[in-house]
Amino acid sequence: MPDHPARRPAPLIAWCSTAAIGAATATGAAVTGTYTVCAIGLFVLGGGALAAYHTVRASEDRTDHAVLEHLRRDPGLTPEALAAELSLRPAAVRLSLHRLVAADQLPTSASPPGPGR
Repeated sequence: MPDHPARRPAPLIAWCSTAAIGAATATGAAVTGTYTVCAIGLFVLGGGALAAYHTVRASEDRTDHAVLEHLRRDPGLTPEALAAELSLRPAAVRLSLHRLVAADQLPTSASPPGPGR
């Protein structure tokens, strides 16, 4: 298990940059009327955006798995305690808890995050 399960991997920067280059290429080509290059730019934009989305989802899945593992060991942990154990921000842990509640994967002995938790 990585020390920082939610740290955004370096490929995310590359995929976002690829999408931005595709957008700039498509825009420049559309202005000059080079529609074949515009289509290629749009294809690059879409591919970069889709790859960035999958990279983020994989990172969120790793965070959810780490939170779930810790909750199975100690169901009474608060989001702040989980965040400290996982070296994450409490907001990232709360988002993970909300995803786990929505997917009905939270252990029954663990309570969902409330206003005071």
